Amino acid sequence: MESEREILERLARGDRTAFDAVYLHYAPKIEEMAFWMLKNRAEAEDVMQSVLLKVWERRVEIAQMERFSRYLFVMTKNAIFDIYNHSLIHEKYKLSRLTSVHYFRDDSLDKQVETDDLTLLISIAVDKMPDQRKRIFQMSRYEGLSNREIAEKLQISVKTVENHMTAALNQLRRLLAVISIFF
Repeated sequence: MESEREILERLARGDRTAFDAVYLHYAPKIEEMAFWMLKNRAEAEDVMQSVLLKVWERRVEIAQMERFSRYLFVMTKNAIFDIYNHSLIHEKYKLSRLTSVHYFRDDSLDKQVETDDLTLLISIAVDKMPDQRKRIFQMSRYEGLSNREIAEKLQISVKTVENHMTAALNQLRRLLAVISIFF
């Protein structure tokens, strides 16, 4: 069985079968991550094709990379951000940085970049949630309100708040599982 390093070296030489191997292995993963973020299959497919086209175009420099999957993650994330309204995300990201605690803090720049990327992806995922779920999640996690306080403010039952929080957290867990393939 050929290693990823060997496939990338063949890819750098323009070997189309090496590109096919990269495509078959990573295309479904890239598309799945994009779909989780965009909730649109056509846009997710566009992201996947765009990312893999860039892999072909940059095949020589890619062969020298130590963490190819991390590079794919960054390219995928950037393609998603290009599709998503960048100014809206930028504002929401600044707000989330001001109102939330980073549990993944590390002094190294590499870890900080990964933390910031993850925070931004979570912000996008929250923004894509149904309105009621998003509102409840934000009130709980960003404003620090209890389930009872949220229920009172929204004039709904505590059980409804709990159900929305469970669904929101499950959705974020599934997103993290999809993203984890790149790390």
